[in-house]
Amino acid sequence: MCAKDLWHTCKQYGQVVDAYIPNRRSKAGKRFGFVRFIKVFDVERLVNNLCTVWVGSHKLHANLPRFQRGPLNKHSNSHNDNGVKRGNLGDAHNNNVVKSTSNSYVNVVKGSQYSKEDMVSTPALVLDDSCLNLKDYSLCLFGKVKDFTSLSNLKVVLVNEGFCNIKIKYMGGYWVMMEFQSEEAKNSFQINTVMGTWFSQIQQASCDFTTDERVIWVEIEGIPIKMWSENTFNRIASKWGVLLDVDDQEDKYFHSKRICINTKITTNVFESFKTIYRGKVVWVRAKEVPGWVPNFVEGYEEESDSDVDSEVEPNAGDSNNVEDLEGDSDVDAVPETKFEEEQYKHNSEEDSVGQKVMQSEDPFNLYDLLKKSDK
Repeated sequence: MCAKDLWHTCKQYGQVVDAYIPNRRSKAGKRFGFVRFIKVFDVERLVNNLCTVWVGSHKLHANLPRFQRGPLNKHSNSHNDNGVKRGNLGDAHNNNVVKSTSNSYVNVVKGSQYSKEDMVSTPALVLDDSCLNLKDYSLCLFGKVKDFTSLSNLKVVLVNEGFCNIKIKYMGGYWVMMEFQSEEAKNSFQINTVMGTWFSQIQQASCDFTTDERVIWVEIEGIPIKMWSENTFNRIASKWGVLLDVDDQEDKYFHSKRICINTKITTNVFESFKTIYRGKVVWVRAKEVPGWVPNFVEGYEEESDSDVDSEVEPNAGDSNNVEDLEGDSDVDAVPETKFEEEQYKHNSEEDSVGQKVMQSEDPFNLYDLLKKSDK
């Protein structure tokens, strides 16, 4: 492999500006080379992607160089031929000319890179005091749960500890707001040791509260079935944050997958990116699904009440049906006590005896015919 082949192999994973393969080998007797990338937003992800490249029957091992090349010496030859400092001319030029926002090759090499936030100017919405929230939150507390999966069962935990009349409102991320009925209930909650095992932070509610993270669901499309695995979705989720959960509709379809992510990105997730496996490029589409809120389970009291109601109603209906069927059916009712059962057996025996007595030994009068034939 030459430097040109190395260039074309690595350019699929980013913008390559230089590639070099020395003639000598490493101490282990293996060939090595250097590739310079620009516009790299995540170095660790780039290294992991390069480690998946195969060149023929050889796998590429990528890592960061031990010694980084220093920045360009912009102050070398600070004076021109006329003895005038070059920096003064540059300062005058910067003061009079608006900086270009183009990410050209020259700007990148010189280090004058601009982020996308500087390139795109989004108009801001200015709010005044008339937009303030004037609600009183003195009887409210903010709590950050330790485990995201405990959000749905948080109401049940509070009821088990005796805090029944608490309203829970989701604030985003791992945060919830709990509204109490009295100051005593709020103080009792703060000193409760069991609650400390469920929350990592508990603080007084305030209108100045802001959260730096949020939980989102992102729908992923375009993943081939060959790469349909948990590790793939973990790597995709690492683009924006930490994977919390995956949609449990397993093996029903393979065209899309929804993943739950805890992220600190404030903008909406809506992008397309390419994934590469052994040189094969596949474009993947990611779109944030709006309108998700956790569902707080209310507890076991309502479920127990509904169970009692469901048990009472059929019994009442069954008693009415038994009364309606007593006159129409010839079958006796089932006895409820042992005394009634014995009485029932005694009556049954008498009825059977009576039936045997009433039954004729010669119902067809065959004995008379046989006697006549004998005469």
